[in-house]
Amino acid sequence: MKLRKLVLLLAFLLLLVSCTPKESEKGSFKVSFEVAGGSLVTEQTIIDGEKAIEPDDPTRLTFIFDGWYTDLNYTTLFDFDTPITSSIRLYAKWSPDVELQIAYLDADAAAIQFPTTPITQSKLNLPIKGAVNESGITWTSSNTAVVNRHGIVFHPTMGENDVTVTLTAKLTYGLEQKFYDFEVVIPAKTEVTMDESVELPFTNLTSEFSVADATLTTYFADDGALPYVDFIEFLSILEGFLYFDDFEFTINGDIVTIYYQAEYDIKDGQGNVIGTETEDYYLTINFEDNTVTVDTLSFFEGYIYDTATDYGAGITYLETYYEEGVPVTMEFTPYRFDLVVHQDGLETKYLFPFHIANLLFTGGSYYNVYYNGNGYSGIYAFPDTDDPTGETEDGRAYNSIKVSSLNGTDVAPDVLVATYDMFVFTLDYFFGLKSQRGVETYYNVLSSTRDSYMTGKTRDLSNGIFNVVNKTLDDLHSSYHFPGYYEVPSFKLTLQTVAQVGPTVRSWYDVLFTVQDLFNTTYQQNSGTPPDYRFIDNNKTAIIFLDGFYTATVEDPDGNDSHRFMRETMDAIMLENRNVENIVVDLSYNTGGNLGALIRVLGFMTEQPIEMSYMNPTDKSNVTYFADVDTVAYTNVNWFFITSRVTFSAANLMTSIGQHMGFATIIGTKSGGGASSIIPVVLPDGTFFHMSSLNVLSYRVGNEVDGYEYFSIEDGITPDYILPVADTQNAAKIIEVINQAKSGN
Repeated sequence: MKLRKLVLLLAFLLLLVSCTPKESEKGSFKVSFEVAGGSLVTEQTIIDGEKAIEPDDPTRLTFIFDGWYTDLNYTTLFDFDTPITSSIRLYAKWSPDVELQIAYLDADAAAIQFPTTPITQSKLNLPIKGAVNESGITWTSSNTAVVNRHGIVFHPTMGENDVTVTLTAKLTYGLEQKFYDFEVVIPAKTEVTMDESVELPFTNLTSEFSVADATLTTYFADDGALPYVDFIEFLSILEGFLYFDDFEFTINGDIVTIYYQAEYDIKDGQGNVIGTETEDYYLTINFEDNTVTVDTLSFFEGYIYDTATDYGAGITYLETYYEEGVPVTMEFTPYRFDLVVHQDGLETKYLFPFHIANLLFTGGSYYNVYYNGNGYSGIYAFPDTDDPTGETEDGRAYNSIKVSSLNGTDVAPDVLVATYDMFVFTLDYFFGLKSQRGVETYYNVLSSTRDSYMTGKTRDLSNGIFNVVNKTLDDLHSSYHFPGYYEVPSFKLTLQTVAQVGPTVRSWYDVLFTVQDLFNTTYQQNSGTPPDYRFIDNNKTAIIFLDGFYTATVEDPDGNDSHRFMRETMDAIMLENRNVENIVVDLSYNTGGNLGALIRVLGFMTEQPIEMSYMNPTDKSNVTYFADVDTVAYTNVNWFFITSRVTFSAANLMTSIGQHMGFATIIGTKSGGGASSIIPVVLPDGTFFHMSSLNVLSYRVGNEVDGYEYFSIEDGITPDYILPVADTQNAAKIIEVINQAKSGN
């Protein structure tokens, strides 16, 4: 009986025990801590109803811990006596330790060091982080014309006063900011002194001129990367491109004069040589005044060899009418360039910054000498950036000049500033549209965007020059070719959208796209390309489609050639209908090309000597050439040109000549203009672009008794009869306008 009671008691106790909840079966919750930049606090697991353990205060440099809050707005302070009944996240609130943060800012500011003033270099190191506590630093300058926010130094020019500039650093640490001023003295530029010289190879990379490979002594200033050359030695190695032996050099102290004499044939109206005349050319270099003076800018054209490709084949130049201009003095001091008389041992050297010498003495042609940091290369026209395998001469030249030991590095500070200054110098003295645009100096034009690309970073410089050439100049005759040798060879900059060009060029493209759409609609069966020629109006009228002016080169004699095209096309037209009355040359999609090719094309239309005029807006000279073409002209037909806004450059000139000389009737809309030939330019960083030159195509009005007045054709030619762009491929509308013109209405 006792045993049974004991068993029942044990069973009852077991039952009681099984009805009491186990600690392990109670709920548990997470308490986590968001430290907001402070030191780590370990997450806690708390059993339901129990309290979280208040951790040690976290720490955060230069901040004071204000407690744990239940919300990010820090409205409710958490009480650690509160039982935990659900998971919760607590947020650390901080208040800045103002005194400590300011102390940190002061320490970082004190660590900023500048070279001993006055500052002679081209770039200051403006740190963007504090050296002690890594405060964030941004900079402003009291005189951005002298030092910009990136620390690029633009020294006052020689003869000006030194300038004191206040550079202000805004330091930020945590929530505190403080401004610190640093005064630096930027002295006026003084003449550079040469620190070293090296012999660098020169290699000719074009077959257009027979120039021998050579070496060129190259000089560098103290801690500089900008090359200087003795200009006489530079000219001497270019024999074959220029007639060096024709130069006479006279040296009188710091003044060097170059003289040469050019001889020209005098021809009668039939092209017969009836005598010769000579022209004397002088150039004076004053190394003391830092100037170059010429009586005429034609000085830089009369000493150049003919190219191997005969761009004047079949053309005889007759008499030339010339109006003298005024002397031009180029001043280098305002552009921070030095012409230096340097004593190299027992020899006196007359040094130019290399890129200035190259611009002046090769600028009258398409030939350039390209410096890439390792040597020099002679190149012609525009080396091909789309020929990676180097199958063409241009492609091989491009692949050669773009490989440099400086690829992928930041542009040297003195080269950076020289690139900007030479860019402005080139535009001020050699941009053909400067006067028309009413620009006094392009420093004023470029100053508003200068600091976006004058940062010291190569990529910024490349993008900046690309934008100026394509957008700021807003000129169809100005185009960017490739960035300099500090960039890796694979990096290229190309136009992708019309948003990258200026408003004038953009409006031209709008018409170009309209004409393309018209072609695509009208000539779907021919992939949107008009036929070389077609007949309309019962074969009384033939229309020739001419989209450019080309001359086959020595390297590619079977390449595009406009004279050959016209000869074959006219033969085909006459074979099909020898009694054709009207021939229309469709220039509505012609963007220009080679002037020699243009003159040969005009030889099919008139037996008159072709009259071509130029004006030079810098030296104010004017010239008119007369060219006889050895092609038999088709004078028994009526010639018409169809024009549009797309009709540009050489096509614009063809329009002007045809109208001015009276052998063609212009139908269409006003042509696109483009009066200047182009000049290729190489900047000190190696950037290559071209722009409108000072040879501004014109027409003249007047006579030899009363004199002549010259008018630029930059703004285009107004047609004799209007034919809207939409109707330029409409046979019925073309016939209608031709009949109107022939009736004289």
